[in-house]
Amino acid sequence: MPFIEAPTSFYLGRRYDPENHRLTEDIVYYDSRDLTTHAVVVGMTGSGKTGLCINLLEEAVLDNIPSIIIDPKGDITNLLLTFPDFREEDFAPWVNVDEARRAKMSVEDYAADTAHRWKEGLASWHIVPDRVRWLKYAARYSIYTPGSDAGLPVSILASLRAPREGWQAGNEEMLREKINGITTALLGLIGRNAQPVQDREHVLIANIFEYAWRNGIDLTLEDIILQVQKPPFNKLGVFPLDEYIAEKARLKLAMELNSIVAAPSFQSWMNGDPMDIQSLLYQPNGNPRVSVFYIAHLNEAERQFVITLLLENMLGWMRTLSGTTSLRCLLYIDEMFGYFPPFPRNPPAKEPILRLLKQARAFGIGLILATQNPADLDYKGLSNAGTWFIGRLQSDQDKERMAAGLQSLASVNNELTLRDVRALISDIEPRVFLMHNIHDQNGPVFVHTRWAMSYLRGPLTRQQVQILMADQKAQVLGASGTGYSVNPSASQALHNPKMPPNSPLTLPEMPMTLPELPEIPTQSAPAFPQAAIDSGIGGAGAASTHATVQSQNAPPGYSVNPPPISSSISQYYLPAEVTSQQAIAEWQQRTNFAVQGFFGAQMAYKPALLAQASVRYQDAKRRIYTTRMYAYQIPGLERAGIVHWEQHQTPTIDPRRVSGVPLEQGLFGDLPPGLTDQKRMSALQRELIDVLYATASLKIPYNSTLDIYGDPDAEFSAFRAAVAQAAREQRDAEVDKVTAKYDAALEKLDDKLKQKSRRLDAERQELKDRKREELFTTGEAILSLLNRRTAYTMSRVSRSRVYANQSKADIRDYEASINELEQSAAALQSEFQEVVRDVNEKWAKIGAQVEEYVITPYKKDISTDLFGIGWIPFWYANINGQLVLLPALAAR
Repeated sequence: MPFIEAPTSFYLGRRYDPENHRLTEDIVYYDSRDLTTHAVVVGMTGSGKTGLCINLLEEAVLDNIPSIIIDPKGDITNLLLTFPDFREEDFAPWVNVDEARRAKMSVEDYAADTAHRWKEGLASWHIVPDRVRWLKYAARYSIYTPGSDAGLPVSILASLRAPREGWQAGNEEMLREKINGITTALLGLIGRNAQPVQDREHVLIANIFEYAWRNGIDLTLEDIILQVQKPPFNKLGVFPLDEYIAEKARLKLAMELNSIVAAPSFQSWMNGDPMDIQSLLYQPNGNPRVSVFYIAHLNEAERQFVITLLLENMLGWMRTLSGTTSLRCLLYIDEMFGYFPPFPRNPPAKEPILRLLKQARAFGIGLILATQNPADLDYKGLSNAGTWFIGRLQSDQDKERMAAGLQSLASVNNELTLRDVRALISDIEPRVFLMHNIHDQNGPVFVHTRWAMSYLRGPLTRQQVQILMADQKAQVLGASGTGYSVNPSASQALHNPKMPPNSPLTLPEMPMTLPELPEIPTQSAPAFPQAAIDSGIGGAGAASTHATVQSQNAPPGYSVNPPPISSSISQYYLPAEVTSQQAIAEWQQRTNFAVQGFFGAQMAYKPALLAQASVRYQDAKRRIYTTRMYAYQIPGLERAGIVHWEQHQTPTIDPRRVSGVPLEQGLFGDLPPGLTDQKRMSALQRELIDVLYATASLKIPYNSTLDIYGDPDAEFSAFRAAVAQAAREQRDAEVDKVTAKYDAALEKLDDKLKQKSRRLDAERQELKDRKREELFTTGEAILSLLNRRTAYTMSRVSRSRVYANQSKADIRDYEASINELEQSAAALQSEFQEVVRDVNEKWAKIGAQVEEYVITPYKKDISTDLFGIGWIPFWYANINGQLVLLPALAAR
C-alpha cells in the first residue's frame, strides 16, 4: 500500500509481526514534533541503525528541516550519495571495490547491479525517483573536516570571541557554563582531565576567559597562552596569583598549550568557516543546510574539543530563539560512545549534551543520539528522551543493560515492565526496531525500516570526502550577496546583513576601496615616479619596523614636512596595517616580478577628503533600533564641482585608531586645493548630511501575512528561517485541525463498516444455518413421502428456502453497503491528502514571501564622526633599483 506524503509525518517503514516474522501492510509514520523530546537509537553493527538514522535525516530534509551532524566514523556522509537517475556511472565511483571482488564482478558490473538493486528496493517501498531527486536538491549538503583540508575547513577562533550580546545581567550562568566547557576541552587537548573548580589550571584559564569577555575582548589561542604566563589580574579569589598557582606551573601550562599551536597541522584549525550555527543550518536564502562534521581522523581529545565547541555554540544560538512547538532543526550524533557515559565519568562533551537534552525542547531543537554500545550510556541523563529505537543487540549483557535502562525510564511514565522490555528486545531481526514513543498512546511497536534513498556504501575516506567537497571548496564560502541596508543610491553600511543574489532587496556591488593603479617602475632615482604617486588609495592598519629609503630630496608632489593647515580643518592620520615587507610580498605575488634587491622603504602619506557619518534608524512600533555608518575617501578634491559620493565609498574606520598627528616619520603629499578651502569643506559636510537624509533609507525584509520583520543587524538567512519556522507552526496547527476533522469522519465510516461487517458475518452464518436446515428438511420431506406425512414437512422446506433466499438478498445488500462504505473511506482519504497538500503549499508560499519595509532617518539622527583631511599611508619602496608606491593598508 503506498504511503501518504504529509507534513510533519516521517515515513519510517511498516509494522513488523515478530511472532510470524513478516511485514504487515500497516505503514509507520513518525510525527516530527515528537523529536523535540529527542530520540535515542541503539543497535549493534549490522542492525540497520545507520539506515534508520539516515531515514530520519532524509525525512527531515524533505520537510525543510536543517541538520547538524557529528559523524565520528564517516557513515552519515552517505547522505550525499543520492542518485535519482540510478545510472551505473553515478554509483561506480562509490561502490566498494572489495565487495565487487568478493562478488566476483567487475566494478562496472557491480555498480550496474547496485544501481538496479537500489531502484528496485526503493520501488518495493513505493518510493519514486522524483522523491530521491527532491531529497537531493532540497538542501545544501556540506562536509566539514576540522583539522584537515579534505572537506570544508572550519575555524575554532569564533568560539573564543567575546559574546556579541555582552556580559549582561542574567547571562552570567550561561556564559560561565560555556567557558567551563571550552576550558575543559582545551585542557583535554594537552591530556589534562581538568574539572571546573577542582583544578587550578582550569580555574586560571576560565578566569582569563571571563576577564576578557566581561570587557568585550575577543581571545585567540595565542592570547590565552600569553595570559596564562602573565594573567591580566593579580589575584584569584582571596589569594595572590603566584600563591594560588606558581609562575613555574603557569609557564609549564603555557608551554604545553604552545606545543599545540606550534604544530603545523594545527594551522588548519584556524582557517575556514566559523562555527556559526545559523550559517551551518541555513543557506543565505533561508533554505536548509545539512552540515556534517566528519571527525574520523581526529584523536579522542580533538574530538571532544570539536564537539564541545560545536555544542556550546549551539546552546548560545539556541538562547537567541523564540519558543516553538514545531521541530526547528536536528542535531545528530552518530556514535555516543565516550561522550555521554554513566556517572562518575564526565568528559567535556557530556555537560553541553545534558543541557541540550533538558533545554532544547522549548526551542524546537531535536537531538538524535545513536550508539552501538548500550552499556556506555547515562540512562538517568537520557530520561528526557521521548523516543527509543532499539535494534538487534550483540550480547545478553547488552540486552540486560538495555532492558534495565529502558525499564527505569518507563517507570517514570508508568509504561513498560522489566519483563515486557526483556521479552520485546530478546530477538530482534536486522532492520527491525522496537520503537517506544511516549507520545504514542498505542504503546511500543516493531517497525521494519524502509529502504534508504541515499546509497549506503559505508564510511567514506578523507579522499572521497575531498572529491565530494571539491566544488564547494572552489566557491567563495560565506559570500551570500550584498547588503540590504540602503537603497541603490546610498552607500553600503558597516556590518550589513547579507541577502541572496536573487533577492529583490539586493543592491549592486559597490567598490570597497578606490581603484588602485598598478605601480609603475622607473629608473633608479631619489625621487618618486609621478605615476606611482598618482596610484590609488587603499584600505587601513599597524606598522612595524622597516628600512628607510635614503633620499635627500622629497619626490615631486611630496614634502618631508606636513603642510600647514588651518586649525579649523580636522586631520586624521590612518595607521598602516601591513609592514613594508608584507606590502612588497603582496606586490611580488600580484605582479609576478621577483624581488632581487630591496633597498628600503619609507612611509608616505597621501591626502584625501575623509568623511564618515553615523545614521540612526528607529521604529518604536516594530522595535527596530540600529545604526549604520557610511565612509568616503575622495582624492584630488577641487574647489568646485559636483562630488559623486556614491562613487567614493570605502570601508568604515574605527575613530579610535586614527590620530591627529603623524604616527611615524614620512613624506607628505601636496594638498589639492579643495582640502584647504574651509568654506568648501563646510559646504560638503552639510551636503553629505543632505545626501544621506535623501538616500540612506534602511530596507528591512518583511512578511506581511505573518507580520514578521527582519532584524537589520542579522543575516538575511535568519529572517528567512524565522519566517519559515512561523509558517511551519501555522501549517502544523492547520494540519492538526484538518487531521482531527477527517479522523472523526473516517472513524464514523469505520464504525459503520464494522457494524455492517458484523451484520454480514451474522447473515452469512444464518444463511449457512438455513442451508443446513433446508438440507435436513429436504431429507425429512423425502422420508415423509414414504410415510404419507407430506404437508407439514413440505411447508417447512418451503419456508427454509424462503429464509435462505432472504439471507442471500440481505448478504448482497450488506456487501453492497460495505463496498460503498469502503469507497467512501477511500474517497475521504484521497480528499484528506489533497487538503493536506493544499495546506502545505499555502504555507510554503506564505513562508517564501519577502517584502520590503523602508525606514527613513530623521535629519537629527545623522551625524558626522569624521570629516577632514585623511592621510592615507603608503610605502615608498626601492625594489630592484626601481621606486614604487605600495598601499600600507590591508586589502578588504
